[in-house]
Amino acid sequence: MKYSLCIEPIFEGVDFYDRIKLAAEAGLDAIELWDPTVYDCDRIGKLAQEAGLDVAISCLGDAWGNRLSEESGAVIENFRKAVPLLKAMGCTSAIGLSGDVDGPGDTQKNILIYNLKRIAELAEKEGITVCIEALNSINDHKGYYLNSTYTAFEIVKCVDSPYVKVLFDLYHMQVMEGNLVENVRKNIGLIGHFHSAGVPGRNEHFNGETAYAFVQKAIEEAGYDRYFGLEYWPTYDSEKSIADVMAYLKKR
Repeated sequence: MKYSLCIEPIFEGVDFYDRIKLAAEAGLDAIELWDPTVYDCDRIGKLAQEAGLDVAISCLGDAWGNRLSEESGAVIENFRKAVPLLKAMGCTSAIGLSGDVDGPGDTQKNILIYNLKRIAELAEKEGITVCIEALNSINDHKGYYLNSTYTAFEIVKCVDSPYVKVLFDLYHMQVMEGNLVENVRKNIGLIGHFHSAGVPGRNEHFNGETAYAFVQKAIEEAGYDRYFGLEYWPTYDSEKSIADVMAYLKKR
């Protein structure tokens, strides 16, 4: 299994760009980040290459300010602007978010499907996979519309493009619905990336209720060959924390 590390919530106090080398020294295979518009993406790409790391995935520009549920023209324009930033980093996967619930009933599924179909046409030409992420609306993102992998998989099935997939965040979905292994086994072909953290708290993986050894084994047996992302907040020294987490995840 290949591991990527989201370097924004970790190595606190260390310059962002210096975190890339620290991720390599910690045994990661790749890094990932939240907002490419606030960084020098050419520099990230160069530093990652020098460190022997890939940039596994990045959000589209200002993912919280530019949701996939917005007016179609704005969604397409945001994707177009993100393409050169992603390519500068050597990154071929991007994260997009739904909007918040803004009315009774199911108000977003159709517009998400429509916009993702439009994006899929561009994504195929650019060689970029767009992953829509389901988040928990209980603790971390109250009001967020796409709070279920079941709905996310339905959307991706309707879009029907190899360049549009689901980011399966094991932390968020353990909070929302559980049943992680069965959902992975049944839908592995629709999953483009994984995120992970301990539940509850979103801290170290071994401080929580999720049996990550069992979940990882199921992911591998299902044939997944992309990155398993670590997106968590350390509760103690970052270098010691990530070393402990990597040892825990690899002890299978």
